[in-house]
Amino acid sequence: MTLGLILVILGLVTVVGTIVAFFVPYMFFEWFTYRFWVVHVLVATGAVVAIAGWVLGGPAVVAIIAVAFAIGWFVLTTVENRIPGSRRLAVGPGDLFPPLRLSTVDGRPVDDREIVGSAPALLVFYRGWWCPTSKMQMHDLLDAYDELSAAGLTIYAASVDGAEEAAPLQEVVGERITILCGLDAATLDAVGAHDTRGRPWFTRPFLGGTSETTAMPTSLVVDRDGRIVMAHRAKRVDDRPVPLRWLRSPRLAPA
Repeated sequence: MTLGLILVILGLVTVVGTIVAFFVPYMFFEWFTYRFWVVHVLVATGAVVAIAGWVLGGPAVVAIIAVAFAIGWFVLTTVENRIPGSRRLAVGPGDLFPPLRLSTVDGRPVDDREIVGSAPALLVFYRGWWCPTSKMQMHDLLDAYDELSAAGLTIYAASVDGAEEAAPLQEVVGERITILCGLDAATLDAVGAHDTRGRPWFTRPFLGGTSETTAMPTSLVVDRDGRIVMAHRAKRVDDRPVPLRWLRSPRLAPA
């Protein structure tokens, strides 16, 4: 077996194996926490290795298949990571915190007055229990929890999920983040965070859901006066702010 053959096979296995490792947990096991850039790097590396094997005399057809899978992956993720819907965030620094009527996973009502009453507070809109980048965002918030808590921030995370769907995530984050349920299209439209596409089309046969309503990844920080002091809305599915950026506002300093 020549070095070229070894490399093209290794490249193909890396590309296809990485893509399969992405989709299988996503569709069948309902667990997935990863960073997109890691998957991208592995797929790109596999393609480069396959091309190197081709240059060294490995079979062209195997290298071409590896490169074709890699190109397909990048085209798919480029398209799917776009967020259609609301054109702009409708609230921003200086605006009053928007009216909200949500509930915890155990059914307790939570509205905007309660969130403002716990200010300074961070409210994150996440896409749903099925979204791996949303789960990674929760892990990032947990990693930064000590610093955020020391600054007095109370953390909430809300989605369109029902209580049964959101309950496992509440178990993961414990008491450090309050998971809220019941975001609706009207609220998302008012905030400017309505993703009209919903769950990715390729997950619906396995995870359910429609294309009607999903939250655009959005973060709002509110102060004790009920005013938004910082706001961020993602432009891509895998776009999330670094949690510690929320500590930059002088208005969050302890009273």
